[in-house]
Amino acid sequence: MILRRLWRGCLLAGVGWCGLSAWTATRASDPGPPGLPTVVFRGQGYFVRTVDPKKDDLRLYWKDDQGNPLRDFTSLEKFVSANGERLIFAANAGMFEVGSKPVGLLVQNGVEQSSLNLSEGDGNFYMKPNGVFLINEKHEAMVIESSNYTALLAPAVWATQSGPLLVHGGDIHPDFIEDSKSKKWRSGVGVRKDGTVVFALSKSEVIFYDFASLFLDKLKCPNALFLDGDISAFYTPGVVDTKAHFFGPMFGLVEKPKKP
Repeated sequence: MILRRLWRGCLLAGVGWCGLSAWTATRASDPGPPGLPTVVFRGQGYFVRTVDPKKDDLRLYWKDDQGNPLRDFTSLEKFVSANGERLIFAANAGMFEVGSKPVGLLVQNGVEQSSLNLSEGDGNFYMKPNGVFLINEKHEAMVIESSNYTALLAPAVWATQSGPLLVHGGDIHPDFIEDSKSKKWRSGVGVRKDGTVVFALSKSEVIFYDFASLFLDKLKCPNALFLDGDISAFYTPGVVDTKAHFFGPMFGLVEKPKKP
């Protein structure tokens, strides 16, 4: 992956901030690339990105203009660039089925591309409560419980559904176990009381309880949503993705190029 698998397998020359050392040789406190500082919590390191939805242009991507799934950060970067914009951060944005189809809700620029999924099932997505991350027409970001989505007063402009909720109303998911042995690389997104969006990606394998505690205690997010496990990755400019992998929906933070 961009910030895990690439470092682990040693990197190509010319990727300035990455150096040539393998990811497994780095420490939890070692700094990340520009725009992705490292946070250490309970001895484990995490890459963190904050976004202000009132000022920053955070979107959700899935397909190109011909209806083909973008699937990876390389394709996403090219797609954004072709539209005269610059991709400055990206992340996987939830779980998907064969063909990169989102398992649950996906709303892009106010248009529902995949419907809300309140079904029962097996796997992380179906651990209830699961949730929806959204940005509404007032540029307010929220993480809410999935069954509350239809009661929103302000329509969502961007929305993605995933599961489980890591933190809900200031409480850690009740099914998480403090001494669990199930460790995975994990990514998630939370929203602070002031509306700031916070993305986090673990630098090593962590248990759900510690990952949720990161959002609640360290990142100060009373509501946070799990995005995915081992496939999770973040993008930042200057990193070359040479690992073959696929995503469904993706977050993309974009900006217009600065005029000379």
